[in-house]
Amino acid sequence: MKRILRIASWLLAAIVLLAAVIALAGWLAMRASLPTLDGNAKLTSLAAPVAMTRDQQGTVAIAAQNSLDAIRTLGYVHAQERFFEMDLARRSAAGELSALLGPATLSMDKDKRRHRLRTRMEAQLKLAPAEERAWLAAYVDGVNQGLNALSARPWQYLILRAQPEPWRDVDSLLVVGEMYFMLQSGSFEGRFADIRLRQMLGDRIFEWLQPLGGEWDAALDGSAMATAALPTAAEIDLRKLPAKLSNLKGGDFGNAEILPGSNNWAVGGSRTAHGAAILADDMHLGLGVPSIWFRTQLTIGSGAQTRRVAGVTLPGVPSMVVGSNGDVAWGFTNSYGQWFDWVTVPKAKTTSTPVASSIAVRRETIAVKGGDNVEIEVREAAFGPVLREDAANEYALAWSLYRDGAVNTRASAIMFAKTVDEALALAQESGIPHQNFLTADRAGNLAWTIMGRIPARAKPAVSRGTTTPADALPTAWLPAASYPVVKNPKDGQLWTANSRQLGGEGAAIIGEGGFDLGARAGQIRDRLSASPKLDEKALYDIQLDAESRFLKRWSELAQSLAGQNEKAAALVAELKRWNGRADIDQTGHRIARAFRQRTLEQLWLTWLAAADRTPPNGEALDKRYAAFSLGGRFEYPAWRALTERPLHLLPQPHKSWDEFLAAQLAFVHDELIQQSGSLAEATWGKRNATRIKHPFSRAMPFLSRFLDMPSIPQAGDNHMPRVATPTFGASQRLVVSPGREEQGILTVAGGQSGHPLSPFYGAGHRDWLDGKPTPLLAGETRHTLQLSP
Repeated sequence: MKRILRIASWLLAAIVLLAAVIALAGWLAMRASLPTLDGNAKLTSLAAPVAMTRDQQGTVAIAAQNSLDAIRTLGYVHAQERFFEMDLARRSAAGELSALLGPATLSMDKDKRRHRLRTRMEAQLKLAPAEERAWLAAYVDGVNQGLNALSARPWQYLILRAQPEPWRDVDSLLVVGEMYFMLQSGSFEGRFADIRLRQMLGDRIFEWLQPLGGEWDAALDGSAMATAALPTAAEIDLRKLPAKLSNLKGGDFGNAEILPGSNNWAVGGSRTAHGAAILADDMHLGLGVPSIWFRTQLTIGSGAQTRRVAGVTLPGVPSMVVGSNGDVAWGFTNSYGQWFDWVTVPKAKTTSTPVASSIAVRRETIAVKGGDNVEIEVREAAFGPVLREDAANEYALAWSLYRDGAVNTRASAIMFAKTVDEALALAQESGIPHQNFLTADRAGNLAWTIMGRIPARAKPAVSRGTTTPADALPTAWLPAASYPVVKNPKDGQLWTANSRQLGGEGAAIIGEGGFDLGARAGQIRDRLSASPKLDEKALYDIQLDAESRFLKRWSELAQSLAGQNEKAAALVAELKRWNGRADIDQTGHRIARAFRQRTLEQLWLTWLAAADRTPPNGEALDKRYAAFSLGGRFEYPAWRALTERPLHLLPQPHKSWDEFLAAQLAFVHDELIQQSGSLAEATWGKRNATRIKHPFSRAMPFLSRFLDMPSIPQAGDNHMPRVATPTFGASQRLVVSPGREEQGILTVAGGQSGHPLSPFYGAGHRDWLDGKPTPLLAGETRHTLQLSP
């Protein structure tokens, strides 16, 4: 027995030692893939030595004698810090993730491959002028030298047992293409849902349920849109329908509509003490680890010709995305215009159309790690692929991304602009997903336009919920002289927040691709208007504004129902204690939000069921209507019905609108008790704690404690400037006045480095979460790497 125990103890010790050796080997391998922070390194093809420094946040400051050296060095550091994320972006756009990650991503690749984006971007690259090709070539050279300079392949490839493939110039265009998917695919998917919805409901009811605007609009030109009148009892009468239509379950309780987008605003020199304009910008995206953005400062040239540019870059792309160069500052929000069309392709052989007869069939092969290659068939018209079908038709997508000139590197030249006019001209030539481009200069000017190539339509875009005839598709780009522009308004302020920007001719050019409601934009506008003079801190404070102004009327409506039942009374007691903000210790915001959502869900589903003209064919109603998500602008018809209270629109079996609303409050009460145990514990912070994860922890949850950012309650919500949900929100916050960058502010979510052993992994994330303003410019140097040819 003693011998057995001794042998067992030796075996256990050996196992422990082996595990320790394996862990040490893994740790050493990971350390070997860390970027070099200090000392000297070679970067061939440089025209002159370059200095690269990092501060305590990991902000990379590059000092180069010329722009090509600066962009080559940017490629070098992007590869060392973020190559894996760059690789995922290019592969995602091209539908090539499965070659690296295996069958788990095959369905994603099948969807993306139908767009044949690698082939399209290779064609775009051939059209690029020599200057842009040289710019891309310098960046690509820097990327591959940076990757090869690591002592070991990036750590993610060690885990995946794969080798990183070199970067190519077309890959940078694919990263831009991936941003098109991120920012516009929801719009064209939403438009197709609208096509089905219009077929189901008819024109009158569709236009009522899907209004273009209403009282929350905050357009730059002050234009307003009237909402449609409520339908008459002859059009919809819920009293004549089965009561079961009013008992639909609704969606996932607590999840309201989320629109990817951003905020930006600016004030002109007349509104500042120093006479220079100030710009604020926060781009709203899904949040992850590391951040999508990379804090960067470029200093190019020497002496009087020196140009310093500070802001954020996008790894994979040779450009400063948003920032300031001493003369001009610029920022984006997603525009949500109609940059696409759906075209009907009849299936019937007896229906011959030029589009149907021109369909080409292509074969695409998807490589799958650890499995057999998968071949898919892509049916494609001259203007784009067939992506949807029903019994009678196929539907092909004509997307501006597919057209020659849709993707280029012209945006990189904005960092050299000296005036807002120069910045506007470059923005209008740039090949990126269409953005509300806001720019401000040190002379006090400010301006807005659409950034990106706009399709020139012979007539305004077709109505929402309809397809476009193939012969009505745009065939050219809109000339810059015809772009909508707003410059130096009399009140000295501009703002955008993904809602409708203009009426009239400007609206006809932009079209409608899923605008937000406008409450957020209106709150920003009003905050700016409240003070005759503003500074950087005042603009930053607006970025952190978590007042629930939009939900105030829903709170008042709920409070009017206190006498309906005990559950309503309990909720009303909490609402009366509410401070009117989406703060983490508040229960009132959560109640008002949930009451609104539950009420809208029930009205939406019930009205859809009542107005549905197409046979359900035995399909469950909840499933049938799940594809039709209510948007923010459903607020308009719903609130009008709650105000006018027509009995023919009242969900059955309720006898009055108060009874219906009190039932929704009771539902909210029970859900909150079930989720939190008591109303006092049902704070907004518990519902709105961050869940900002690394891609690996999503697939391997046991890695979460090592890779993810801590889950922490946060203030903010939709329909207010401080947009914040657990996984979505302001990816960065920038405030800067050109020429006063020393007073500029920049915070970034998710951290700077992609390596968990880096001192900059997660750097700056807690400041972003706490709303602590951190400097735009690089701080005290902590590390210096000298690069020489």
